[in-house]
Amino acid sequence: MIDIVIVNWNSHDFLRRCVLSILNSNHFELISEIIIIDNNSTDDSLLLLPINAKLQVIKNTENVGFARGCNHGFKMSQSKYILLLNPDAVLLDNTISASFDYMETNQDLDVLGCQLLNDSNHITPTCARFPKPINFVYHSLGLSKIWPKLFHPPTLMTDWDHKESRFVDQVMGAYMFMRKSVFEKAGYFDERFFVYYEELDFSLSLKNAGGKLFYHSGIQAIHTGMGTTESVKAFRLFLSLSSRLKYAKKHFSMFGFFIVAFFTYTIEFLMRFLQLALKGNLKETKNLVKGYWMLCTRK
Repeated sequence: MIDIVIVNWNSHDFLRRCVLSILNSNHFELISEIIIIDNNSTDDSLLLLPINAKLQVIKNTENVGFARGCNHGFKMSQSKYILLLNPDAVLLDNTISASFDYMETNQDLDVLGCQLLNDSNHITPTCARFPKPINFVYHSLGLSKIWPKLFHPPTLMTDWDHKESRFVDQVMGAYMFMRKSVFEKAGYFDERFFVYYEELDFSLSLKNAGGKLFYHSGIQAIHTGMGTTESVKAFRLFLSLSSRLKYAKKHFSMFGFFIVAFFTYTIEFLMRFLQLALKGNLKETKNLVKGYWMLCTRK
């Protein structure tokens, strides 16, 4: 009935905890396979995995990126439903069964997201809106962080407390419960996005095809966030900014793309640099410079 797809890259003990939470959840009989696509991890994350007949591990010989890894898992799935799950997520006892029941009851929904809590049990913003160029301008100037309700963030809905259920533009891929048929409407993830923005791009394609995405605040899971990229902050920044520009180039006008690119390369860098310099945070300043250097030099 349900296949769970997890793309792993050097997630250490996060992956083991994630899989154990699946195995220990109720209604485990709903799960057909747990498909782990490993992007050439060099740590012990795969060695720590428990043994289970429903667990299938695909080992890539290189890091092919999150979008491509997801597509590999999606295409392997033969079940009615697919749950895209991050390795740094932990399911509660009824997370899967509640999601399954809700989708079975609401046949018009294509994608379901749940309320994600951090390690301190606080609600974290996980839904996103489709951005406009002006939203990236607000972000680059820092306005969306100071007054998010007035100057909407470009994607992540930090201006909303996520305490009620509602239809949304995008739910985070950390927990993305989908019908297998969704790929007939929207296609698969665009593999030009190595990581970041691939879910937003996919959700836009789905919405344009008449699809519906719903966030359910009554279904919960735990998500550490940044668990697999904490050790590569400069590279993470480069990937995030690079994917932002790819999204803008794909979906905005030429002028809109120019505005986003200009503010990303100049204003945002200066604002970030000044903020870190005033705090005296030398390490993060180095990560910032390194990340932008990669953005400017890599094709």
